[in-house]
Amino acid sequence: MLQRSSSILFISFFFAFFCVAQNSDSEKLVAAMLGHTQIQDDLHELCDKIGGRVTGTEANEKAIEWGVKKFKEAGVEVKKEAFQMPSLWDEKNCTAKIKGTANFSPRVVSRAFSVGTPPDGLEAELISVGYGTEEDFKKSGDKIKDKFILVTTDELVELGGLFKEYNDAHEIEGRALASQVKGVVYMSSRPKKLLFRHLASRGYNNTLPIVVMARDDASRCLRILDKGGKLNINLSIELTTGGSYTSYNVIGEIKGNEKPDEIVLIGAHLDSWGMGTGANDNGCNVSLVIDIARQMTLLGIKPKRTIRFALWNGEEQCICGSYAYTQQHEKELDKHIVIASIDIGSGKITGFFTGHRPDLDAETKKALEAVASLGPFENADVPIVGTDNYDFMMQGVPNLVGKQEGANYCSDYHCESDTYDKVNLQNLKINSAIAAVTMLHFANVDKVTLKRHNRNDVQKMIDETKLDVPMKAFEYWQGWLDGTRGRKP
Repeated sequence: MLQRSSSILFISFFFAFFCVAQNSDSEKLVAAMLGHTQIQDDLHELCDKIGGRVTGTEANEKAIEWGVKKFKEAGVEVKKEAFQMPSLWDEKNCTAKIKGTANFSPRVVSRAFSVGTPPDGLEAELISVGYGTEEDFKKSGDKIKDKFILVTTDELVELGGLFKEYNDAHEIEGRALASQVKGVVYMSSRPKKLLFRHLASRGYNNTLPIVVMARDDASRCLRILDKGGKLNINLSIELTTGGSYTSYNVIGEIKGNEKPDEIVLIGAHLDSWGMGTGANDNGCNVSLVIDIARQMTLLGIKPKRTIRFALWNGEEQCICGSYAYTQQHEKELDKHIVIASIDIGSGKITGFFTGHRPDLDAETKKALEAVASLGPFENADVPIVGTDNYDFMMQGVPNLVGKQEGANYCSDYHCESDTYDKVNLQNLKINSAIAAVTMLHFANVDKVTLKRHNRNDVQKMIDETKLDVPMKAFEYWQGWLDGTRGRKP
């Protein structure tokens, strides 16, 4: 990350450049977004003062009220939209003890929707299953029944590795269930003692205790086991759990002055895991969405179509909030011109994922012409699974996801280290300008030829892009097949 002085000089240069000729709303908006705004102050308040925001916790409830307050202060119409979360889950404490050839206490954290253990813990032999491939499980045979298995991982360095991590976990946990293991211990894919939390691959339906062990500690266990040593692990997981409960999305809106029933929507998820403070995932982009609304209002911009701003909840827990929106606003979806999700940290936006829709790809390229000096830009016309565009995509609505440089996103993803100081503030300012002008283009363009796809169109997209693979990894496939999650036939 550049030093603050370099960032200020860089932003000031672009601010001066765009102030030379502020003839259009887009030029005024870019100048405003690149100038001095409250975006950093908002990020500080959300991450440093409120902190990690697991849906259903007190911190998350504070974040909801904070989001409402910020939109009101910005002069934007705002409301909370209630929806039901399927199940409450939050870790209170997670510890482990290794016994046998060596005796020590490794650092561990449970994966979300891991089951808990008795107060005195759950103990069994710890057995390595390598990387947990099908061949690894075949070699292990019956000896892993009623045992804890230790799964080796590669260190995570880039976004492709993250998608692989999710896909592998789905397969590994399926094999673990079939093998009747007592629980799963993953080696942390982050260096040294750094821990992270993902969702158990079967989410609310998970029935196993599943933890992540610090990489150094897991490596120690593996060396002992590889040399013929014997280890037991006593795992203690204390949770706060419960049934369904009410949470809220925060929805702001600037009404269109010509076509108010047509909607352009940009959103970022408000919730986070509680290990860090949810800065790159996704507090920085919550601040971005709020600041776009604020600057549009301050400039008195009157878009032709309604621009809607969404702070989604429950994203980390099976993308519940945006799913609920598509159900609650089902009758409006034909009028949603485009939706955008910004959710890959503070790496610079270099284009958009355009969802295997050449028509959307072409129109987005036109939108980016207004910020060409902040490029270069190159879209990726592929669909994305794993963030809040998903249910809109399954409903056939044109959808964008910000395509961003990796920066340090993966190294801190879902980690204790995802804190304010890891956010690239210079990129965040630039990204806010890019996203703002892109949305304004769709709100103001005279003729939009983008159509909502029917179920057959969506199925064709799935088939052509092999999207069923990540859909299965995230446990969304069955919902598509039975029509409970996606466009009806």
